[in-house]
Amino acid sequence: MPRLMSVLLCCLLLAGCAGAVNRQAPTPLRLEPMAVPAGYAERLARLSLETPHIGAAVDHHDLLYSEADFLRRPYARVRWGAPLGQQLGDLVAEQLTRSGLVGAIQQGGDPRLEIEVVEWLHDYRGEAPVARIALRSSLYRDERVVAQWRWSDSTAFTPEGPLPGLAAQQRLLEAWLAELLVWLDDLP
Repeated sequence: MPRLMSVLLCCLLLAGCAGAVNRQAPTPLRLEPMAVPAGYAERLARLSLETPHIGAAVDHHDLLYSEADFLRRPYARVRWGAPLGQQLGDLVAEQLTRSGLVGAIQQGGDPRLEIEVVEWLHDYRGEAPVARIALRSSLYRDERVVAQWRWSDSTAFTPEGPLPGLAAQQRLLEAWLAELLVWLDDLP
């Protein structure tokens, strides 16, 4: 019986120690608000903006990176503070409204802008890490695609890590948003 008590006591002590291990919570990542876009004349009284679709190679909740083996892995200590599609949709709606190009953003209706995140990755396969983004924008009227545009770009970043990479992607995103406004403004 004393031996059994010693074993139980050891198990309890070990269980107590295991619970005290400091497991650092992941840092929540957020896309930052953009600078005020250039002023446009109102082209659309209203626009339906769907929450951006996240492609199969992108994760809703984790920021991904790739190394020499080409596998996509999530960073261990960071996660999106809110799903990537939701954050991107909020930024696009804000920029469209602030630009003056669109009078009102709504859910459902016509015309409808759909955005797909095709790629959002930190690539460590080369000499320097590279932040990559690829997005597809489609404008629908009467349930038909009337215009489609694919944009992709990449930029090197230093030092290595999720936060410098996200800062580089933020700069790419700002460039994409500026070009998205021009694209929408040029549509017939």
